[in-house]
Amino acid sequence: MFNILLGVFLFLSPVIFVFGNNAKVNGIIGGLQYYQFGTLALSSNIVQLQFFEYGIIVLFITALTTKSLRDFKDKWLALFLGLCAISVVLHPKTQVTFLIVALGILLYYLVVKYSKNINKLLYVIVFISTLNTIFAVLQFFNIHLIYKSAGNITGLMFSSSHLGTYQALAVPIFYALNPILTIIPVIGLILAKSFTPLLALIIGLIYLFYPRRKEIFVNIAPMGWTIILGVTIFFILRNYHLMFYKLGLRLELWFSILKDIAHSPFGHGLGAFSRVSVLGQWNWIYNEYLGIAYSIGILSLPIIYIFLKNKFTGAKNKLARSVSASCLIAAIICLGQSAMSFPRLAGTIIILFGFMEILKRKENY
Repeated sequence: MFNILLGVFLFLSPVIFVFGNNAKVNGIIGGLQYYQFGTLALSSNIVQLQFFEYGIIVLFITALTTKSLRDFKDKWLALFLGLCAISVVLHPKTQVTFLIVALGILLYYLVVKYSKNINKLLYVIVFISTLNTIFAVLQFFNIHLIYKSAGNITGLMFSSSHLGTYQALAVPIFYALNPILTIIPVIGLILAKSFTPLLALIIGLIYLFYPRRKEIFVNIAPMGWTIILGVTIFFILRNYHLMFYKLGLRLELWFSILKDIAHSPFGHGLGAFSRVSVLGQWNWIYNEYLGIAYSIGILSLPIIYIFLKNKFTGAKNKLARSVSASCLIAAIICLGQSAMSFPRLAGTIIILFGFMEILKRKENY
């Protein structure tokens, strides 16, 4: 039962807003949020946040009736959670965000201890990615079946950058299960016109194919390399004005954040960031690592580094290395986006990290 519910969670967490995209449902969920937290934030993120929270609670309740498949021990994750708890003591108003962080860590714990049949669960990501590409192609031809046109292509993700992120994560998964179909998420990624996921995908694919680099380089004909290079250059030339504009804005924000971190190296509290500039209000730092340092202090960065370093070693077989490549893509995207701040992406990323830990152990999968 746990595996079935985990599959449902993996399917719905990126797209649950599709089913709640009306005022009545948002009102109900908003009422639940106000009752639970005493706050109300009516946005596209609210339904997915509530599903993320209650979905993990349901998984935990189910796990209590399920036999554990593996042991779980992660001192670095425990240290990170401890720093978050200390931050809440120092900044009591941030307890709501701490609950979300704790639930995310609980999800990782549950996946590692109780999930099985990883191949079947990965097909859920394949299915969602395929739907994303289908809807992205329809939106490219100005056919908007669900969301109204916002001037960009979003698939089912309600955001072009989130569409790009999800499709980039899916590429190594497609490769592991059926390499021929890898073109499906790539089409969605290109239509999203999001540079950070594209760059992360390139690095992730280098990691994925590095053990076979000589064989792959020889087997791909010069024409193939010409096409790959041409598509990349064409994408950059078509979008370089927007790319450098966004990069300039974020660099300005990041330098400001670094000054704040230097002024208060032990953190400002979870979810405490909000800034108003001449360009409007910033609600996200667009760099998860700077965001963590800003929230709970610079001591968290070595912990995150060691946690990630340990995760990207030991992947031997094709499936394990493919899932590791997806996780590496997520880690790189977090350098330029606040991917973990959005439940529609965070749930999938956390589950992929759990799968990576299982596959590294080479047991019970």
